[in-house]
Amino acid sequence: MPNWCANRLTIRGPEADVTAFKDRAVGHSPWSRPEELVNVEPSVLNFHSLVPVPVQVLATGYEKGGDDWEKQHWGCKWEADDASILHEWEGLVTYEFNTAWSPPSEFCAAVAKQWPTLVLILEYEEPGCGIKGLAKFQGGQHEDHCVSL
Repeated sequence: MPNWCANRLTIRGPEADVTAFKDRAVGHSPWSRPEELVNVEPSVLNFHSLVPVPVQVLATGYEKGGDDWEKQHWGCKWEADDASILHEWEGLVTYEFNTAWSPPSEFCAAVAKQWPTLVLILEYEEPGCGIKGLAKFQGGQHEDHCVSL
């Protein structure tokens, strides 16, 4: 059982780009089998929808490559758990979700490069590992202010 990192991710930018981001972010885990998804609503924030696990990694399976790939490219194993939209209005959407062990910094950095008109603000806290922080991602720029608890 992991320690859960609580995350709040705010996306700001031109209204059309925020809407496009929000629409594209919806999806299911790439590791789920189709029969497991019957009557299951997609997550409002699915990392795979924005920074997809490559087909060759999916073919090897989670245990043989997926775990390492996710940590390297998303910054955490698994993806956004129990994601919801906290706030939404013109040019802004805020998500709340949990991740296992650490914040999804690499995911945010990759998304910020894909969507250079957007500013991503990530607030996170993982009390089990004793960290709390605030990070900003825009284009190729990344600031992270993390403190030990």
